[in-house]
Amino acid sequence: MMVAEALDALWTLLIAGGIWLLITAAVATLTLTVTTIAAYAALYGLWTACKRRWRPERHPRPSWALRGRTARRYARTRPDYDHAA
Repeated sequence: MMVAEALDALWTLLIAGGIWLLITAAVATLTLTVTTIAAYAALYGLWTACKRRWRPERHPRPSWALRGRTARRYARTRPDYDHAA
């Protein structure tokens, strides 16, 4: 009778320990997954923000054509070929 009760208690403790282990593993997996996704999203956002700030957009026109005043000044001046001779 004492052995049966001890085995029953052992069986109950093993089942409880197994369930606790499964629940702990599931919670740890979800926590690690969510933390990894959040870190990746934060680093990706930081990377794109820094990339936009440090590398300005490329314009299809030359730099002097971006401002009308500079473009007009370049258009008015005649080329000087004295230095090429």
